[in-house]
Amino acid sequence: MLGLNETITAYNLAEALYDESGKFEVTTPSGEQFVVTCKPGHPILNLRPLPHNGNPLVLRIRKVAELQGSQETVR
Repeated sequence: MLGLNETITAYNLAEALYDESGKFEVTTPSGEQFVVTCKPGHPILNLRPLPHNGNPLVLRIRKVAELQGSQETVR
């Protein structure tokens, strides 16, 4: 399990966030950002950016909030 503000890199978002819960800020190599919310028992099936010039793209994933019941804790 990732700790709050912990950052990892991955090629496949679904694999990286398997069995995680919370809100995650995801940054693409081109700098685009989006937020993914993971809830226990609700898996992400697959999200992998298309390769650029034959090279797989690495996503930077940072945990920005914990989910506690129906509330979020942001730090």
